[in-house]
Formats: sequence, structure tokens, C-alpha cells
Amino acid sequence: MRHHHPHNKHKGHGGHRRGRGPLDYGDLRLLLLALIADGPSHGYELIRQIEARSAGRYVPSPGVIYPTLAWLEDMGFVAAMAESGRKSFAITDPGRAFLTANRATTDTLLARDWSRDDDRDPIRAGMQAIKQALTEVLKPGDPGEERVASIAALLQSTAQTIRSQSVPGQANTQSSRHGGRTTQMEPIITRHRFDIRRRTLTVQEKLWITPNMIRFVLFSEELADFESLGPDDHVKLFFDIGGEGPAMRDYTPRAFDRQARTLTLDFAVHEAGPATQWAVDAKLGDTLNIGGPRGSAVVAPIFDWWLLIGDETALPAMGRWVEEMPEGTQVTTLGLVTEAAEEQLWSTRATHEAAWSHRADPADPAPVLEAAAQLDLPEGKGFIWIAAEAGVARALRDHFQKERGHPREWLKAAGYWLKGQADAQEKLLED
Repeated sequence: MRHHHPHNKHKGHGGHRRGRGPLDYGDLRLLLLALIADGPSHGYELIRQIEARSAGRYVPSPGVIYPTLAWLEDMGFVAAMAESGRKSFAITDPGRAFLTANRATTDTLLARDWSRDDDRDPIRAGMQAIKQALTEVLKPGDPGEERVASIAALLQSTAQTIRSQSVPGQANTQSSRHGGRTTQMEPIITRHRFDIRRRTLTVQEKLWITPNMIRFVLFSEELADFESLGPDDHVKLFFDIGGEGPAMRDYTPRAFDRQARTLTLDFAVHEAGPATQWAVDAKLGDTLNIGGPRGSAVVAPIFDWWLLIGDETALPAMGRWVEEMPEGTQVTTLGLVTEAAEEQLWSTRATHEAAWSHRADPADPAPVLEAAAQLDLPEGKGFIWIAAEAGVARALRDHFQKERGHPREWLKAAGYWLKGQADAQEKLLED
């Protein structure tokens, strides 16, 4: 939730579009559904099937596959089930009907000649040629240390040549040094862009979930095509304050039910601002105008453990994230609130350990750093997500990166608000 803090305005950041892959999002949905129609499959099986169909020319990352599967499940086109400790997907009757309605496009995708893509994408063709050559040369058996060393040196030299020809500012880091070693990085965050439209919602329920947090369940038939794939997405709320235009605030969708056409938002109650005033005064049947979300940033489910840290502005995102995590996920949360009465209880299938830090000044990093220092980071790959006042978020980021040696690529820190600035803009802390 990005809401109005005393004298501070929170404004969300938009995602950016990365280079397009061989399949656009709509085609990937249909291809996955067609593959699942042949038999239940889990995510990595589907990745391997697409790799085989394309002769290695396209290997979608988990950060692309799993959000697409989540969309198919959300639409009722596939059903998830546990199989040998993994989440497998099977097609449903609505899914088969959707395939039938898009049969022409699906048949074209299944019959696609992937080799024709080489002419349009010479870089991808070159990568495939290298992969093929390595497969042929390094056949089963011992190729000999000398030959392996020669090939490795050639690859390193080629990589260095490519780097030297890169356009400044455009190179992507592929590895990270931490803890005295070099760790290869996988694609972590996939960004999705949506068409922006405004919707008018009606208050269906209003509930004080803590002394200073109000939950609203908002209804509208206009939510039929609403999209929100990431727990820390935001929608823009519009409040009529007179004058030239409405006041705008950014909030995180706490929950969304497409079938019921409802969107849940949590409002923290602080000193009166347009959002807080509306929340306190709103009654059942009142309306609220929203826009977006502009897009989603989805973290790939490739981690052994997760750590989510945030203040009152981040609790809705943390709560949604925890509640949507699948069984077997290991997640720890550190919530930053003023007192015990503001703590929240989240229901989840994941293995969840909740910690809370009580502090009087939400912009003071000292008590938060003390609480963070007491957290044990498990073995394996872990993703850390931080959202709070900008100074607090920066201090926490530096603590985990510099003092705990956590990889920069496996951490996302955002300043949701800035003390003393009414027009502070939320941003990722990259510096």
C-alpha cells in the first residue's frame, strides 16, 4: 500500500519494457495451454517442451512461465494440483473452450518453423550456433583437460570482445561478486505492462482491522478485466479536493477476486490528507475512482527462502505476498509498526515466521536495524524485499548488502515515502 503519510506523498514507479522475446504474452498463453492439453505438466516440464520445440532457440525463464501459468489459473483455464511435491497444471473445460475459440492461432503456433527466426534475430542464431558446436565437441566422455581449457579460453575471449563493443550504459550484469565468490545470476524480475484505464468502484465493506488501519472491499463490474500479477503493484486513487484537479495517491491492491469483481485496499490512518479523510468518512455505497495498475513486476519463484521487511505503508503488499505463497515456501517477515495493536495476522500455506519491531519514529532506522541484525538468513538462495521510508529502506539495504554480504541482484529496496517531503516520489534504491 502506498498511502498518504503525514506530509508525505507516495507515488509509484512504472515498469519498463524489456526486449521482446520470440513469443508475445498472448501467444505464450495459448502455447502453454496447448501443451498442457496434451497432459498435466509442471513449470519446468513446460520450459523443456518449449526448448525442444524451438530446437533450443527459445528457453523461457521461470519468471516468464510462472506468471503466465498464474494468469491461466486465475482465468480458470487450468487447475493446479500437487504431484510428487511439485505444482502441476491440468487443463479445464473452460480452457479447452478457450483453445477451440483460438484454434487457428494455436495451430499456427504449434506448426511454427523456429529456424526462420534466425534471419530476424542474428544474435539468437549465433548463440544457437555456439551451443550446437559445444554440444558436438563436448560429447560424453573425457575431452581432455587441454582441449577444455582451450575452449574455455576462447569463450572468455569472445565474451570480453563482446563487452568491449557494448554501448555504454546498456550492458547487463550477468554475475555478482559477494562473500568472496562469483555467483551467476538468473533473470529475477519480469515486468508486465497493462493498458491503463480508470474505473469507478463502490464501497461494499469497510472494516477497521487495527486501530489505525481500515480495510475496504470495493465492487465494480469494471473489474472483470483488471490485472494485478505482483504483490507490490499499485493503483492510483483519485480524490476530489476542489480546485483544478483531483488529488492522487498510490495504493497496493491487498486482494483481488475476479469472480466476485472485488478489489481490497487497506488505508493507514495518519494525519488528515485526502486519502485518510476519504477513508475515515467513507460509507457503504460510496464510490472511489481508480486507475491502473500500469504494470506488474513479478519476482521469479526460484528462491529457497524469502525475507519481506516493511512499515505500515508496505504491510498490504507483504500480507498479499505471504498469503499467495504456495505450500513449502519458506518466508520470514519483519513488520515495522508503532505498537503491538498494529500487528497483523496473515493466513498462508507457506512456512511463515513473523517478527515485529515497534518504534515511535517511522523514519528512524536505528531500532529497525537492531531488529534486522537479529534475523538469521537461511542457507541457499534468498530474496529480500524492503519497503519503508527512504532513509530506513536505504539503511536496511546497506545492512544486508554490505554487512551481511547478500547479493545485490537478490534484493529489492524501495522508499515508499520520504520524511519531510510532501511530494516525495517512491523509487527503487539503486545508488
